[in-house]
Amino acid sequence: MTLLMKGWGEQRPGWHVNEPVAAGYSRVYFLEEGNILYQEAGTQRMLTPGILYVFPATTPYSITLNASHVFTCIWLHMDFFPTALSSLLEIPLQGDPILSGYARLLHAIFCVSRHNTSYAAGVIQSFSDYLEQEYLPGETSPLGEIVGYIRENFRDCNLNVAGISAHFGYSPEHFIRLFSRSLGITPYQYLLNMRMYEARRLLLENLTVNQTAAAVGYDNPRTFSHAFQKKHGVPPGEFRRSFSEMA
Repeated sequence: MTLLMKGWGEQRPGWHVNEPVAAGYSRVYFLEEGNILYQEAGTQRMLTPGILYVFPATTPYSITLNASHVFTCIWLHMDFFPTALSSLLEIPLQGDPILSGYARLLHAIFCVSRHNTSYAAGVIQSFSDYLEQEYLPGETSPLGEIVGYIRENFRDCNLNVAGISAHFGYSPEHFIRLFSRSLGITPYQYLLNMRMYEARRLLLENLTVNQTAAAVGYDNPRTFSHAFQKKHGVPPGEFRRSFSEMA
């Protein structure tokens, strides 16, 4: 498991999530208050408090908030590689006292104590281990070796789809089809996701934009800034300043 982001808070009217292509990782929500609308492949359902939701990594979806309401949740962005969830997982907390205990403990960590501690990291890892063992599907991606290679080398500025496909003996066209069928996302999109979420983490650790660009595989900071803004909606410098001001 790789933890990409974490937090707790009240989301106000206008909040939404739109993943027109598969995210490549799973959002995990302990929904505490309010209701949100989940839509996937032409179907929709209301998500309600008291349930742990684990969102699919290989299926496009969207989440919207009722315009007249707010909702509060603990949220985690987690990559469960080599497991890749393909459908929404719903687990009632009432039926699992262990998950209920994790919900209370994580709430206390995020709301009362400092959550960027080794203790918090240990709790999140323990929660992830329990979730994977008890609830996540046992099947793993058939492209586990390839995905592992991307995860190990995404910081290399020379890594690209052509190079990855050649490394594993595929033509680029066949490789893209194979990867997309298995994970619901192209290899380029997966590589970009890895770089952009690592960039968020480094910016939150107060690295400069230039340092972050170099650390995630970009030899041109301007190209990195354009990719970051396209993915996250704000330039990396603004993202870094806004979180610094909140600290």
